[in-house]
Amino acid sequence: MDARRPVHAGTEQTDLGHVAVDLYQRIRVLADCRFDSDSTVEITLVLVEGGGAPGHLDRYLLDPDESVQRTYEVPGTELGITAGPTQSGSCDIDVWIWGYKAPGE
Repeated sequence: MDARRPVHAGTEQTDLGHVAVDLYQRIRVLADCRFDSDSTVEITLVLVEGGGAPGHLDRYLLDPDESVQRTYEVPGTELGITAGPTQSGSCDIDVWIWGYKAPGE
């Protein structure tokens, strides 16, 4: 999954989409807030099971020109990603998710 998009004004969370993760043993998430952004961004990884959201896997607060990279054991069947600026302004972000599966599985 590759979610690159600007997230604009206000503090509304924007849905960046969902990705199926049940085929993988681990996932790696890389998220960044581009240097020319006006605001800190909050990126939330949401567990989605059977059409509902039982909880959050993680949350990142990134200032302009900051990034984070983390690895997780497979958290369930689907992962939703939301993002939004923490104050008035806009922020351009990138979120990438890679899945790992052992050879032969």
